[in-house]
Amino acid sequence: MTTGGARYVISSDAAAEVVRIVRRAKCSRIFVVFDKRVEARAMEISERLSTAGDQVVGTHGVTAGEGIKRLSFINRLLQILASAGADKATVIIAIGGGTLTDTVGFAAATYMRGIPWVAVATTVLGMADAAIGGKTGVDLGGRKNLVGAFWPPLASIADLRALATLPPVQRRTGMAEIIKAAVIGDARLLTMCATFDVASTSLAWRALIARSAAVKVRFVARDPNERGERAKLNLGHTVGHALESASGLRMSHGAAVAVGLRAAGLLSIERGLWRPHEHARMLRALRHAALALHAPIASSSAAFAALGSDKKRVAGTSRFVLPTAIGAVLYGIEVPDVDVRRVMLRCSRPPRGDELEA
Repeated sequence: MTTGGARYVISSDAAAEVVRIVRRAKCSRIFVVFDKRVEARAMEISERLSTAGDQVVGTHGVTAGEGIKRLSFINRLLQILASAGADKATVIIAIGGGTLTDTVGFAAATYMRGIPWVAVATTVLGMADAAIGGKTGVDLGGRKNLVGAFWPPLASIADLRALATLPPVQRRTGMAEIIKAAVIGDARLLTMCATFDVASTSLAWRALIARSAAVKVRFVARDPNERGERAKLNLGHTVGHALESASGLRMSHGAAVAVGLRAAGLLSIERGLWRPHEHARMLRALRHAALALHAPIASSSAAFAALGSDKKRVAGTSRFVLPTAIGAVLYGIEVPDVDVRRVMLRCSRPPRGDELEA
């Protein structure tokens, strides 16, 4: 698959794919940034590059997570790149989950006004969503992704072998983005999610990840800089980002999106756009993945205040992506604050039986 000129590849041999991509791009120098939790995968890729005759000018390991999505980390990484002699002919290989590819991609976008990079996703969330489409960025003042750039990688590679060591909690939270993609544009995918075992082997994940990625690739290809319908990919993220911010970024992205999906569904039901039985199907798929459908923090003043800095807010009014059917959504829907506050209060408590069984 290709999107915005970038290739998307699902592979059980990410190292071989990286070598091919670097050769095709005719980049003579390579710098590798990786999450320390997948250091073995990073070292294998670095060694394969060196064996192929490419010059690896440096490697840098970090403990990835929201803690690195800061301008202070970007500054440090840019200094490391400069000290290693990275130049316009250098390609950065980012190996890790969504927080790492978001951050390293932004560093690539800003160093020397832009150098090439490759995203090697090692988490479900990264493979299915975060590493695709060239959105890069960091948080600012505890608010999600307020600083960033569109800077597509040469390629995004889903490293299936990395899933073998991925903790169960990260497999579960990654499912939130896959279920989101299903609601946006692939009804068959939601049916698959409703019975999928997150403990499955890496090979079993391939079909799920491929279908989720295909939804995102389709929208990104048509709207690479989010001037229109690419905004549909933000389903669940308006409330989700508010929850992350209100938690001091301690709540995981996937867990927050799961609750955000419920909130969007409730808002859509209130407007007569979304049928309760389809809402129940979505919630059951999330629950099957062992994702929480509520967050006590949703009713806090901090969570509601965080909505005020959401990038999608226009003229003081929140704008939502709302589902209308399994596989279809509307975007740019204005929702009064009083409605948002009511739904967030409801999402601070577990759903009642009728919400799940409609």
